[in-house]
Amino acid sequence: MRCQSMIASTLFALGVFAAFAQETVSVGGTVSPDRVERLFEAFDLEAPALAPVREYVQNRDWGSACDALLTYYRQADNPAFPQTAERPAHSDAAVAIADAALNDTFTFYEQTATVPRLPDGGLQWDYTGPEGDKEWAWALNRHKHLDWLLTAYQMTGDAKYAAAWSDSVRDWVLQNPYAEPNENPLVWRGLETQFRVRAWARGFYALQDEPAFTAEARILLLSSIPDHARYLRSFHKETSNWIAMELNGLATAGVAWPEFRDAEAWVDYSVDRLTKELTAQVYPDGAQMELTASYHRVTLINFESLVDLLRHTQYELPVAFPETIESMWNYLAYTLRPTGYSPLNNDSDFDHNGPGLVQKASDLNRPDWAFVATNGANGTQPDGLPSRVFPWAGQLIMRSGWDRDAHWAFFDAGPMGIGHRHADKLHLSVSAYGRDILVDGGRYTYVGGEWRNYFTGSASHNVILIDGQGQRNHPFATDTPMDDHFVTAPEYDLGYGVFESGFGDVEGDVKHERLVYYKRGGYWIVVDRITTDRSRRVTALWHFHPDCTVTIEGQSAVSTDADAGNVRIVPSSGTEWDVSLAAGQEEPEIQGWWSREYNHKAPSPAVVYDRNISGTETFAWLIVPAKGVPPEATFDADVNHDTVECNVAFGETNNTVYLEVANKPLAR
Repeated sequence: MRCQSMIASTLFALGVFAAFAQETVSVGGTVSPDRVERLFEAFDLEAPALAPVREYVQNRDWGSACDALLTYYRQADNPAFPQTAERPAHSDAAVAIADAALNDTFTFYEQTATVPRLPDGGLQWDYTGPEGDKEWAWALNRHKHLDWLLTAYQMTGDAKYAAAWSDSVRDWVLQNPYAEPNENPLVWRGLETQFRVRAWARGFYALQDEPAFTAEARILLLSSIPDHARYLRSFHKETSNWIAMELNGLATAGVAWPEFRDAEAWVDYSVDRLTKELTAQVYPDGAQMELTASYHRVTLINFESLVDLLRHTQYELPVAFPETIESMWNYLAYTLRPTGYSPLNNDSDFDHNGPGLVQKASDLNRPDWAFVATNGANGTQPDGLPSRVFPWAGQLIMRSGWDRDAHWAFFDAGPMGIGHRHADKLHLSVSAYGRDILVDGGRYTYVGGEWRNYFTGSASHNVILIDGQGQRNHPFATDTPMDDHFVTAPEYDLGYGVFESGFGDVEGDVKHERLVYYKRGGYWIVVDRITTDRSRRVTALWHFHPDCTVTIEGQSAVSTDADAGNVRIVPSSGTEWDVSLAAGQEEPEIQGWWSREYNHKAPSPAVVYDRNISGTETFAWLIVPAKGVPPEATFDADVNHDTVECNVAFGETNNTVYLEVANKPLAR
């Protein structure tokens, strides 16, 4: 066995009932003999520490066996789940959340509802919330409310919170016997199963000395652990953030309750399988293959949580775990906006990862991360240029510097992602002077329909539609880095990408190439080429953050908020567009919305450029950032085969840039 002596070492030795006056278990009714017998069949009763329990089991004295088992746990020492912990600082807000839970009222995804009670008094665990969203039911069955109750108990010492914790677990176990996938899908699913295991483990040990955590609830909880482990072992996903979470839950079951016969096998399987996932779903540049910042962090935290969990055992983890974990944190650090937020790509929420990176910089001795996350207030300035290329993810991060007012842009030219995909290849986001300006639309919902289609589709991104249609699926992953698609140099950055997988139900051949040039500290030039075998209607979209006030000035679009970051978008001269502005539009089609997080959406200005082309055509855009209203500019783009000569003028100041759109970017 690779994982030795996982059973806690501090045990009772004499007198099952000598140390504690405890509630005895009444076997029958809710704690049926069959349930108890199955529970003890799952334990390794040959372990010396369980000798007093074994004796009662052999005599089929189930009540005494349960009492002996609970006494064992009251005296057990599990380093991963200490029974005593530092009391958290009091928080009125945290107590208020727990008080609401006492009344069956929960808030998930910005929606608050009181869960109905069934005729027998039990909670309706498959309740889908005020909007009938399955995600709400799944959130309920993750048992986050148990953590709310536990925290309030630890803050106040009030046993009513422990009693509610106990009652909730008891009710859930009695109502929800083991079910395979699709038999009870709102309750039994891999993500919810692993969340419950981890919440139960925290509370099980923290409440050992609290009489309000009843003996009945303790036995019922323990009886359900083998079912949870069976589900996680049998039905986990093959890859993605799901498997990282599910097998973290399986390992938690093994570490939290090593007395189960299969506990060591649960841990062994989890580590072996997740070791393979370190390379199966993380690119060499540190990007998790879903290419979704939020789920990158979920996967990372679960890899890291497994390492932290097993540090409390004698298990030796492969060296690949800390190496991959550091590379994933490095990706988060160097994609971070100057404001401390991560990209809002694919199904991400708008995550503020800066503070966590400061702590992680200390933990892993990476002062460069601290410098990035604090805009240079702490740590050590990173070597080299401020921009970064992630060639496997196909992403270019363009920056003017490390200060909070720095320019920042995110250009996505890579694969679609193995999960949580949006039709957004060649999207460009821009931030400057402490605020986001050109944005990705976010995710909003997982409920199928027109809103889900909008937020996952091309129409909510800064890309191009062909004949009103968005991008079809393109390759989800890659086995080749895109090193030759990106250039970073002292004075500029350059990125190139191509989308050629088709648009909606559009017939014929059509391809979109995009080249992004950033003059460091100055402006961006975006060159788009549409290669087509026939006439097309081209729609170019530029989405602004909801906080931006946007006006159309002839062919240009400009945000105009005083003392704030803004941009001016100037199409190349000689290219006439029909320009319109949409914000919060639902008819005749959805347009002009932004989502900060799940179940949140807000009207946001979308500038829509439309024109007809008769065949292959190249056009360009100038994006000028400024604090306050950006200066007026003229912009010419002279196309000669694959070369584009760009002339940028601000008053009497002129710049000329030569760009080449031909399979990889070149500039001079």
